[in-house]
This record gives sequence, structure tokens and C-alpha cells, in this order.
Amino acid sequence: MRSPDASIVKSAARTLEIFEYFDAVRRPAPIHDVAQALGYPHSSTAALLRSLADLGYLEYSITDKTFFPSIRVSLLGHWVGEEILSLRGIQHQMRAIADATGMTVVLGSISDGYCQYVRVLEAETPIRYHVKAGDRRCLARSTLGHVLLGQEPEERRRILILRALATWDGPEAAPAAEVIEKQAGQAAARGFAFNVGLVTPHAAMLAVPLRAGYANRPLALAVAAAEPFFQGRRTEILDILRSALTDLAPAERASA
Repeated sequence: MRSPDASIVKSAARTLEIFEYFDAVRRPAPIHDVAQALGYPHSSTAALLRSLADLGYLEYSITDKTFFPSIRVSLLGHWVGEEILSLRGIQHQMRAIADATGMTVVLGSISDGYCQYVRVLEAETPIRYHVKAGDRRCLARSTLGHVLLGQEPEERRRILILRALATWDGPEAAPAAEVIEKQAGQAAARGFAFNVGLVTPHAAMLAVPLRAGYANRPLALAVAAAEPFFQGRRTEILDILRSALTDLAPAERASA
């Protein structure tokens, strides 16, 4: 489990991560499974799950002592999916991409100076790129971030780059803003970005723009895996991404 920002209220973060856990496993789960998966103390996990059940957000089965999200949870964000994104279509295409590539698939958006992983479908291969929904990466140190920045107007892009560099977390000194500006510009011109070892050694990511947001909010999709998985397949994988997104995002096509 990632270390939360010090400003985040612990109970709020844990509540949301519990719902993200159920979204990932898609089955009822006992207290022990939730606590073990998220790295929480058993006692506080039990208290939080029971509180959410009392409030009607979780259902509790007396028979097998498991919890599962109630219909109330599914209805809460229903309007968001209708107004902002064709979420069902995007998730369907993410699954198609995962099946075709065998790689981890990530949907990302901008959150101030960060790229936030909105949705993640992890690969099922023994060696895989491990991330989770809700994780954040510095925009300036992220393949998805370069694609997201490339979709922004120049003025806003410069502001976001400065914010991103203020959150720089790399082992080396932060690059000049002009370097990130150039990388974002290249991603915009090519219609994709590809990097190896940007955050994790020997891990590679290929990202493309997804123009299916609202209020000019950019989104991007990426596949990630160990570098050898891309060798000799990069053009093929890029074609898979673009083909899957044709009906969702009329993004500008460019040759690899």
C-alpha cells in the first residue's frame, strides 16, 4: 500500500481504498481479507467495515461473515459516468487492450502537479508492472503525464509543469521546465509517449491521448510492462491502443 499524503485524513483515505479494493476483487470479502490486502490493523478495518454497513454503503452477510458494496454505492456516482465519461465503454476497451497485449493498462488524468491513476487493470503475468487506482506520479516524471501535458494549451501547460517540478521526487535533480515542455510537445506531435525506467528500473510504458473527458479535461491511456515485453512489439501495441480507442476518443492519429 502506498504511503498517503500527510494532509489526507486517514479514515477518509481508508474508506475510499476499501471501495477500490472491492472494485478490484469484485466479490464479497471477510474482514481478514480486506485488512491483509490493504495493510490495515484488523480492529480498525472491522470498525470501518461495520460503520459503512450501518450507513448502508456495505451489505453484511451473517452466513459467511463477508462484506460487499450495496446498491447505494453504485447509484452514488451514476450521474458522473453519464455526464463526464462513457466509463463502461472505456473499461470495456481497457479489458480488450489488456487481453490483446498481456500488459497492465492504466487510465490517467491530471491532479494538479500529478498524474493520477484513475483506473488500473493489472496484468496477470508472473512479471508485471504493479500499480493501483489512486496512485499518483509527478506529471513531469510520468509517461502518462507527458501525454496529458501535451493535450493542454501552452499557457496552462507551463503552469502545470511548474507545479509538477515542485513535486519532483526523482533521485536526480529536477530538469529545467524547458525539458519537460519539449517532452510534452513531442508527445503531442507524435500522438504517443514511450519511456523506460522513468520511475521503476526496467519498467516501460507506452501512452496515448484519450479525448473523452469534459470541460477540456485531458485523459490518457497507457500499457505498462517490463521492457522486454515491448521489444519488437512497440508498433503493434501502439496500433492496438489506437484501434481500441477509435470509438471512444477521436484522438489525432500519427505514425509510430
